[in-house]
Amino acid sequence: MNKKTLLVPTCALFMAFAGLQGFAQSSADPASSQAGSMSQAGQGSDPETRAKVQARLQELSTELNLTDDQKAQLKPILQDEVQQLRAVNDDASLTADQKKAKFTDIRQSHKSQMVSILNPEQQKKLELLKETSPK
Repeated sequence: MNKKTLLVPTCALFMAFAGLQGFAQSSADPASSQAGSMSQAGQGSDPETRAKVQARLQELSTELNLTDDQKAQLKPILQDEVQQLRAVNDDASLTADQKKAKFTDIRQSHKSQMVSILNPEQQKKLELLKETSPK
């Protein structure tokens, strides 16, 4: 059980840091980056986003025993979260503290959307995972 409770937050942190590194690297060429973002807006169709969303969805599915319907409902929420976090990270006008605050707001907003899809037992498991995760 301890391995499972550590795996989810560790993977989430890994995805967040890997995403931040990828965002920094992808901002080297703003013109092509912007053109690519425009064609993929709302779809989460770039490989990095798809990989992050799929990994997070798999983690949640394993930990919470999600149904196929729940997975389908959660996928666009996770895609939107990844894209919003990327936009904040790419916003050079924000300070580190402002970015941190926005990251927290985005995560809270999407978590509340996710919780509405889960049944009461799954909600309790998700809360337990959050409480047992290392800070």
